[in-house]
Amino acid sequence: MESGGLWLERIEAGISDADLARALDEALERHEITENGARAARSINMRLGQRRQREDLLRALHDTATDVTGIRDVEAVLLAIVKRTRILAGSDMAYISLNDYERNETFIRKSDGVATEDYRTIRMPIGTGILGKAAAGLSPFQTDNYLSDGTLPHLAHIDAIVAREGVKAILGVPLHLYGKVIGALLIADRAERTYSPDLVDLVDTIGKHAAVAIDNAQRFTDTAQALQRLGHENRTRLEEMGGLQTLIDLDERFIEMIVRGTGLQGFLGLARQILGIDLAVLDAANGLISDQPPEGDPRYASRVRLLLDGHESRQILKAGVAQAVTTGRPNTFRAGDADFTVVAARTGPKHLATLLAGAALNTQQKTLAERLAVFLAIVRLFDQATHDSAQRLQFEVLDDLLSERDVPFDLIHHRAARFGLRPTEDMTVIVVDTAGADHLRVEGSIREGLGAMKALVAVRGSSTCIVASGSSGTAAAIVASLHRAKIPATAGHARSEAGIAGVKRAHRQAELALSSLTVLGRSGELLDGDRLGSLGLLLEAVRSAGNREELYAQIQPLIDHDSRQGTNLTATAWIFLETHHNLARSAERLFIHRNTVKQRLERIAALIGKNWLDETRELDNHLALKIWHLQTSGSTA
Repeated sequence: MESGGLWLERIEAGISDADLARALDEALERHEITENGARAARSINMRLGQRRQREDLLRALHDTATDVTGIRDVEAVLLAIVKRTRILAGSDMAYISLNDYERNETFIRKSDGVATEDYRTIRMPIGTGILGKAAAGLSPFQTDNYLSDGTLPHLAHIDAIVAREGVKAILGVPLHLYGKVIGALLIADRAERTYSPDLVDLVDTIGKHAAVAIDNAQRFTDTAQALQRLGHENRTRLEEMGGLQTLIDLDERFIEMIVRGTGLQGFLGLARQILGIDLAVLDAANGLISDQPPEGDPRYASRVRLLLDGHESRQILKAGVAQAVTTGRPNTFRAGDADFTVVAARTGPKHLATLLAGAALNTQQKTLAERLAVFLAIVRLFDQATHDSAQRLQFEVLDDLLSERDVPFDLIHHRAARFGLRPTEDMTVIVVDTAGADHLRVEGSIREGLGAMKALVAVRGSSTCIVASGSSGTAAAIVASLHRAKIPATAGHARSEAGIAGVKRAHRQAELALSSLTVLGRSGELLDGDRLGSLGLLLEAVRSAGNREELYAQIQPLIDHDSRQGTNLTATAWIFLETHHNLARSAERLFIHRNTVKQRLERIAALIGKNWLDETRELDNHLALKIWHLQTSGSTA
């Protein structure tokens, strides 16, 4: 048999998937390698290929950022952006649109790969089609077939232009600058194509660099033209040039910092030098993830800690950050005897982090802080990519456990064993929503709650999933650890008594418990999914529909009457149904006389109908009252 070392050497040398598959098939026919060995070789080669591809993209992204930031001519900047974007995305065409807010339109300003003049000069209302939606600034938009996509608002003359160009798939990302959407960056293909999340992130990151580069070039051009036209204002214009050069120098220094990979500490150190004030970085849940107190100011750390630790000050901070996220502008507020300013770092509508300054900012500092927020978003995106890469193995194992694919059990058992999961032992599955808290803070607190226990911890969608051996007390320990770290954790959990074979069912129950807490408005709590039963399915249906008012429609007259008159009809109806129409037990639980229960039942019938106890209505009323009781009583576990 050929040794594993020889196969590893061939993989390390860079063999393609196709060539490796052919060589492995031949080796299997000659019995030179086992099926498991061949499977492992394919897996290793695939992961190395993905990592090389990721590194190539990051390198290309850095080259693009460096090139476009150094160009001073607007036309050259625009052309460089669309050409690089088209090459990196592997698309048929790429183009940039700019917004004309006076006419509420967006228009294609520069393109590469477009064949027809009509397409190169498209103008359309903001909010219409993929181009208009991306230019509206809400989030990236894409379609795999524009003309047949019924979810988009269409214009007949635009559809005709798109048909002549032969365009099918389109992806657009907004260009944000200083809290304002200046346009959009788009790629398009003449064949149907679904753009992957990685490609969306790549184009979005290029878009961030593009906005900065366009602004640099436009400022440089505008200032140079002003100097030529108004020679007698040389001094003023030279100051503007100096400000522009400051911004250009800032961009170059931060790009160098990102390439060096010094992370948040490197970002904060450089940001403090530029602004000359106290700075910290918060995650999307307003938790501290990095700060750098200035030398000689011991009060700074205590100011930040007091701001984050005090309940009242945290509410002030929360409101201040919410306003900064909504407006896209720096927001200054006062907490205690200190002023603070927050600037939100966003990618599209997603809030990635917040730059917290321990002072009120002047106009120039606000301009610099807004530029710093752009680079903070890029740093966070790079950090997220690094974390995702480190977590990939755990995510792949979790995906094998939960997917509908036909993955061999022996392979799942072997891979899960690396994380201390034995195939047949009891397990607990916990699904936690941490409201956008920093991934490293979340994972550290989860590991602290687990103690010495080994577990699989992976981000899946918007929540974190933990699969651990042991009792359901594990879930409580994890949530307690997250709360001690001031991470707003809401979690559902469930048991698997069938070992790995039962993890998929337990995960469904845990997710159902989490969504039930969401419907009930019970953030920060822990719920056992194994105790939900049919009520959990109903709560999940309500959450998916997003219309809680319809659920309460049949009992709303009781709720309204209680609110206006101070009565207790809703609770009476709930207890009467819970006691199976038993007057004596209802009176006992309500601490009233049976005749009073009868009088209340008559009033209930008058408000919601005499047939409220009929077989056709009783179940609906009972379920609505059960959810009302859960929401108002504080009893979900």
